[in-house]
Amino acid sequence: MDDFYQPCQYFIICFLYLFGMVPKSKLNLFSFTMIVIGLVIGMGIFRTAATSAKDAIAPSVYFSAWIIGGIVALCGALTYAEIGSRYPVTGGYYKVFAKAYHPSIAFAINCLILVSNAASLSGVALIGSGYLLKLFPGEWSDIHKALVSTGAIVIFYIINLMGLKMSSRVQNILMLVKISMIIALITALFFSISLCSQ
Repeated sequence: MDDFYQPCQYFIICFLYLFGMVPKSKLNLFSFTMIVIGLVIGMGIFRTAATSAKDAIAPSVYFSAWIIGGIVALCGALTYAEIGSRYPVTGGYYKVFAKAYHPSIAFAINCLILVSNAASLSGVALIGSGYLLKLFPGEWSDIHKALVSTGAIVIFYIINLMGLKMSSRVQNILMLVKISMIIALITALFFSISLCSQ
C-alpha cells in the first residue's frame, strides 16, 4: 500500500520543482527522475507481480487489476498535484491535514506514515536480501535474510548521513541497475519465443 503513496509524493515534489514553486535544490533533473522511477518501480514489483499472476483466476483478471491500479495511482498523483498547487507549503502531510482538519489529526497521520514507512522499508530490505542470497550457494534461513537486510538498512543509513550528493549517486546507480534488470527481463520474453519455436 505504501508503494502507492510514495510515488505520488515525489511526483508533486518534481512538479513543484519544475515550475519554480520551490527553491532549487542540489539535485539535478536526472537524480529527481531516478528517485521518482525508483519509488514507482519498487523492489516489490519483482515479487508481487509473479505471485499475483500465479494466484489470479484468469489472465484478464490479472491485467485488469494492473489497469485499475494504474488508474487509481494516476488519480492519486493528480490529487497530490492539485493539493500542492493550491497549498504550496513545506511540511507535507502535517500542514495539509492540520489546515483541513486539526493538528492532532495531522500528528496522528504522521505517526501512521512513520510506522508504515518503516514497515515498507523492512519489507523491501527482506525482498532484496532474499534475491541477494540466491546469488550465493548454500542454504539460507530467514535469520540470514534478516541479518543481510538489517546490514543493508544500516549501510544505506550511513550513506544518507554522508550527504545529499552521495545518496543521490548511490540512488542513481542502483536505479540504473534496476532498469537494466527490467530491460533484461523484457528482452528475455522476446528471445524465449524465438528459442521455443526452434
